[in-house]
Amino acid sequence: MLDSGLSTIDALLRDRTRFLDALQSGGIGAAGARGLIACIAVAGAVLGAALGSYRGGEQVLFAAVKLPLAILATAALCAPIVVALGKSLTGEAQWARSFLLLLASLALGSLVAAALAPVLLLAIQAGATYQQVTLILLGACCVGGLSGLVLFARGLAGIVVRARLLAALVLVCAFCVVATQVTWTLRPFLVRPRTVAVPFVRDIEGSFVDDAVRSFESSLGRYRRAEAPLPLAR
Repeated sequence: MLDSGLSTIDALLRDRTRFLDALQSGGIGAAGARGLIACIAVAGAVLGAALGSYRGGEQVLFAAVKLPLAILATAALCAPIVVALGKSLTGEAQWARSFLLLLASLALGSLVAAALAPVLLLAIQAGATYQQVTLILLGACCVGGLSGLVLFARGLAGIVVRARLLAALVLVCAFCVVATQVTWTLRPFLVRPRTVAVPFVRDIEGSFVDDAVRSFESSLGRYRRAEAPLPLAR
C-alpha cells in the first residue's frame, strides 16, 4: 500500500516491482495520483526552464510553464485510449488503474528527461547551435520516453502478457500523434536568441502535419501562392 505521494514517487524510482504490485492490487490512491501529477509538473518545469535558457529572459518562464502543461494535456487526452485498450484486452474498463499506469509512465519519463537537463545547460553554456540543442533535447526525450515505455509494458503484463507489446506500440503511436499536436499548439519552446519578441504561444496555423507538408513542398520549390509573397511588380 502506497499511502502518500512521496511513497509513490519513492517506489517508482527505487522499487518499480513494488510500485507495479501496488498498482495491480489497487494500493495507490488519490494521494499517489496527486504525487505523480506533481512529479510531472516539477520535472517538466525543470526541463522547460533549461530549454528556455537558450533564449533567456521570459522564455525561461514560458517554457517552464508550457512543457508540464503539454505533458499533462497529453495524459488527459490519451487516458480514454488507455482505458479502451485495457477494455479490449480484458473485457472490462479499469479507469483508475489504467490512468495511474499512464501517469506513472509519464512521471518516470519526465524525471529521466529532467535528469539530463544539466547536459542541455552545459551545451548551451558551451555555445551549442540551435540544431545541436535540438538534437540534445531529442536525445533526452527519447531516453525518458523509453524509460516510460518499459514501465508501461511491464504494467500491462498484469493484464494480458501476450498482447502487452502490441498494446504498448498502439499507445506509443497514439501518444506521439497527440503529444506532437499539443506541443505544436503550445509552441514555441526553443527560441533562437536573435528573436526580438517571444509570444507565450503562436497563432494557430493549421496542424503539425499541415506545416510538415508545407515545409516538404517548399524544400522541393513548390509554394502555395496564397501563403507565399508574390514578387514585386516592376
